[in-house]
Amino acid sequence: MGEPRYVVIAGDLMGRIAAGKWAVGELLPTEPELAAEYGVSRETLRRALLRLEQGGLISRHPGTGTRVERSTPVAAFTTQLGSVEDLTQYGEAAVRSILSVEPVTVDAALSAATGLAEGSGQVRITSTRRDPGSSGGVLSWARVYLGPGDAKAIAGDLEEGRQLIADLIEARTGRAVARVVQQVRAVGVPAAAAHLGVAPGSPGLEFVRRYYDASGALFEVTVSTRAGDRFAYETVLQRK
Repeated sequence: MGEPRYVVIAGDLMGRIAAGKWAVGELLPTEPELAAEYGVSRETLRRALLRLEQGGLISRHPGTGTRVERSTPVAAFTTQLGSVEDLTQYGEAAVRSILSVEPVTVDAALSAATGLAEGSGQVRITSTRRDPGSSGGVLSWARVYLGPGDAKAIAGDLEEGRQLIADLIEARTGRAVARVVQQVRAVGVPAAAAHLGVAPGSPGLEFVRRYYDASGALFEVTVSTRAGDRFAYETVLQRK
């Protein structure tokens, strides 16, 4: 398996900065322009820019743009994450199928699990993601919690989509992701996740992702479950 697309893009951008394509203090092209140039989603492009930011090459300023700070990376440890399904490209490679869309009121248990305000009204979107290149095999079973306004804005874009829901919200409302907090824990696959095709209670991994906008507001929470025998989580620390 080759390197994830965002890693390749990050390397290319680093090389262009080192070669003087953009001088220190100069702004890079906008995210939409770079995403179009490389033929990827903005989510993939942001992952590439994050690697440059972690290396001290750039700084990102909402409303202003992305500025070049150095021509070579600072000496540091970097982290690379991957999986057997190349889930770093998950939003582009896997196809979403909607199982249900329903209003819910956040109770104490859901609030503790997601960070959403207890008593708040949310829309829960339950879906699967499948790999079109592997006989349509289901990769994950997920529940996404959105405010009613955001859910209404993207209602027509959900079925059979490939884009991340956060990207759909940005496209429809202009609300962009500024920070994502992810937690991973081992779980028994719940009976409701029958689409995964494994027995209830089988080893699985649960990913909780909290999406925050530039104002710090939590506007999306995704809880996804994956069968443990179909996912590998690898961390590589490398000094540069």
